[in-house]
Amino acid sequence: MLKKIVLFISFCKKKIHGINRRLNEKITICELLNSKVKFNPSKCRFWGRTFLDINKGSDITIGDYFIANSGVNGGIDCGNGCKIAVQKGAKLIIGEHSGMTNTIIQCHEEIIIGNHVNIGAGCMIMDSNFHSTDWRDRLDRRKDIENHRNAPIKIGDVVFIGARSIICKGVTIGDHAMIAAGSVVVSDVPANEVWGGNPAKFIKKTN
Repeated sequence: MLKKIVLFISFCKKKIHGINRRLNEKITICELLNSKVKFNPSKCRFWGRTFLDINKGSDITIGDYFIANSGVNGGIDCGNGCKIAVQKGAKLIIGEHSGMTNTIIQCHEEIIIGNHVNIGAGCMIMDSNFHSTDWRDRLDRRKDIENHRNAPIKIGDVVFIGARSIICKGVTIGDHAMIAAGSVVVSDVPANEVWGGNPAKFIKKTN
């Protein structure tokens, strides 16, 4: 029992990067819990570098057995770390048994990731376009930022997203779907289908 307590304390002192403080300043798992992130630290793993930007008023839930992996694996040079940013008032939910490698998540409104979701190296999931799509707005920095658009993203259960893929705002990906590596997903993907390309299109059924 004492050994388990020591291991738990050691894990809670594990440091991850918090970019909402000072660039590259490290924060502990305990501080992550104090940021009101709802997760079980004994059942989640942050391997390598994970950068977090957690803003006040955000709602974050991470399911059991989540893994954020950051490193160079299988000879693939994708070791820049996972980066998760959740803006004020936004909601991020990551289901159980899901994992990501060197992935960027930018949540301005709502991103829901289901259970048993595998997100490949170098993927980007963003529910905002960050800038106005009207060129006249982009001539004025204030208008450019104010008039950007957000739309929620929902990724179902048992979804596979191949390396270097981009999931854009407003997209829903159904259960058991697969996204080919290097895809740019700008429209909904039905359940049990394989999509790929830029923009991603239907390739075949998964079964």
